[in-house]
Amino acid sequence: MKTASRMRRALVTGATGFIGRRLVDRLVAGGVEVVAFQRSGGHFFPATVESVQGDVCREDQVAAACARVDVVFHLAALVTFDPRRRDELVRVNGGGTAAVLAAAMRAGVKRCVVAGSAATLGVSWAARFPRHEDASPPPEQVARNPYMESKLACERAAFDCPPRMPVVVVNPTTVFGPGDRTLNSGTLFRQVTTWPVLPVPPGGTNAVDVDDVVDGLVAAASRGTPGRRHVLAGQDLTFAEVISTIARVTGRIPVMVPVPAAARLPFEAAARVASAVSGGRFLTPQIVGDLFGFKHFACERARRDLGWYPRYSFADSAARAWEWYRREGLL
Repeated sequence: MKTASRMRRALVTGATGFIGRRLVDRLVAGGVEVVAFQRSGGHFFPATVESVQGDVCREDQVAAACARVDVVFHLAALVTFDPRRRDELVRVNGGGTAAVLAAAMRAGVKRCVVAGSAATLGVSWAARFPRHEDASPPPEQVARNPYMESKLACERAAFDCPPRMPVVVVNPTTVFGPGDRTLNSGTLFRQVTTWPVLPVPPGGTNAVDVDDVVDGLVAAASRGTPGRRHVLAGQDLTFAEVISTIARVTGRIPVMVPVPAAARLPFEAAARVASAVSGGRFLTPQIVGDLFGFKHFACERARRDLGWYPRYSFADSAARAWEWYRREGLL
């Protein structure tokens, strides 16, 4: 997918993240001047990239980075599911989005692309009922998922922008592929390759390649409907299919033990105890409980409005990720 011809200079927040770094590389390759906005120093970009350090919650700092920018890609976000950090999540993901968009509007930016999350559509409890792009999660799901609440706040900030600055929201599902330095999706690769026995929950997820997500972000810079979600969904898979695919790609075949649906409540209780001890950002009763549901999604609007179609199967994406993890010495 080609870089939008009207884009000459772009600001990317969250430029050091999994998706952000791939987006920066894509824009540079397309001849776009890039301003990489990062929270802290120490991250190196190509010589042509202007690196700016700042806080997305500080409108004045973002505004200073918006000079002569045509498009803002807002990817910066706090990713944790720890309920103890709910206020911080809403402040960074919701308030930070509002600050970035206000700064962009003040600087006369022509268009903004906000990376939301498919988490805002909620979880289905049956594989045959994928969540559609206008779905609203039930209040009980929002109450137990602080990350979902914060990304809903992010969406509200985007949808509330006036028409004079179009803001397009894209919602990736679970992202795989090369560049996952913090092992967000890579944690599953670590489990498959190191655990001799692996419990397999009965639910499912959707997997999309990082470079397919970048395609969607670039397309949204010139296309898309402000005020609506554009879900970037790849393959709907059961967790058994996800684990089996990773096992084939890595050549490590654990013993897979199916977990019955009736085990959901005991597993959530165990996670509650474990998270209280470890404080892990990905080990919470909500995360464990969602493994018994299905994060399967429809993405007709992204296909229609953005002309977006994923290029990579999950098997291809897993193979690309595994090669990168090994080359980088991460797994």
